[in-house]
Amino acid sequence: MQTVTLLQYLGWILLFIGILLVCISAISALKDSTSEDNETRIESKGIILLGPIPIVWGYGKRGWMIAGAIGIILFLIWITVFS
Repeated sequence: MQTVTLLQYLGWILLFIGILLVCISAISALKDSTSEDNETRIESKGIILLGPIPIVWGYGKRGWMIAGAIGIILFLIWITVFS
């Protein structure tokens, strides 16, 4: 019984530490973005799997092709494992 309580406290502590780290990083990112000396370019590439269907987005044809290939591979793995 004592171990369960200890693990519950540890879980809550880790949860609060994670939330604190997310808040600190968001504040840090806001401070960095308000300085007008830096010019940054942000690009995004990614895959979202909705069930077995991959949704791919990205900048440029090469990024789309790489993400699409990864999406197809993940789709085939998903079909193999869950069929």
